[in-house]
Amino acid sequence: MAAMAKLNREYALRMLGVGALMFGLAGWSLYDGLVGYPRLNARYAEIRPGLIGLAMTAGELTKPAGDDRVSVYERAFLEKGLKAPNATLSKLKALNEQARSQQAPEGQADRFREQQVEAARSMLDKPARSEHEIQSQFVMALLATLATLAACAAVGFKAKRCFTADDAGLRGFAADVIAYDAVASADWKQWDEKRIIRFSLRDGRRLKLDGWHFTGAEAVVEELLRRRPELKPEKG
Repeated sequence: MAAMAKLNREYALRMLGVGALMFGLAGWSLYDGLVGYPRLNARYAEIRPGLIGLAMTAGELTKPAGDDRVSVYERAFLEKGLKAPNATLSKLKALNEQARSQQAPEGQADRFREQQVEAARSMLDKPARSEHEIQSQFVMALLATLATLAACAAVGFKAKRCFTADDAGLRGFAADVIAYDAVASADWKQWDEKRIIRFSLRDGRRLKLDGWHFTGAEAVVEELLRRRPELKPEKG
C-alpha cells in the first residue's frame, strides 16, 4: 500500500486563523481611515476653539483637578459626552514635560509662559488625527488584506498537493514520477526538530517535504528508506 502525505489539518486551521485575524485587522483599519478618524477630527474641531480660548499651557490643560482628578482638557470633552483624544493628550503631556525641563530666563517668566501657551495653542490647532495617520490606516488595511490572501493561498495551494511513495517511486514532488534510485542523497538537518527533509536527485534537482505542512510525511520517508536504506542518517 502506498504511503501518502496530505495537508495537515492543524496547520491549515492555524493559517486560516491568521488569515481571519488579518482580515479583521484590515476591516478595523479601513473603518478607522474612512469613519473613525475623520469623525474624531470633526468632534475635536467643535471643542478645540474653546480649549484654545482658555490660553493655558500644556501643563495647565493636562493637570488633574477637582475631586474627580480630571484635567481641563479631558473635562471639555466629557461635558460633550465624548472621550478625550488620547493622541493629543499624550502630545500635550510630552510638551509639558519638555517645558518643565527648561527654566524661564530671569525676569522673563511672563514671556516664558506666553511661549508655552503658544506652543499648546499650536498643538491644539492640529487635528486629533493627522492626514498621515489617516492614510496609514489605508496602508495597514492593504497590507493586512495581502496577508489574508497570502495565508489563504498557501492553504489552498498545499491542499491540492499530495505526496506518495509507492512501487513506482515518489509522486507529487514533480510532474514526473521520481524513481527511488534517482535520489542521490537526503538532508536530515531539520528532520528531528521540524520534520523537514530535503532530497537531492542525481539530475541536480532538489526536493523538499515538510512534515508540519503535510500529515503522513513520516510514512513517505519510511517507505523511501525501506527501499533505499543507505539514505538513513548517520547515527552519532
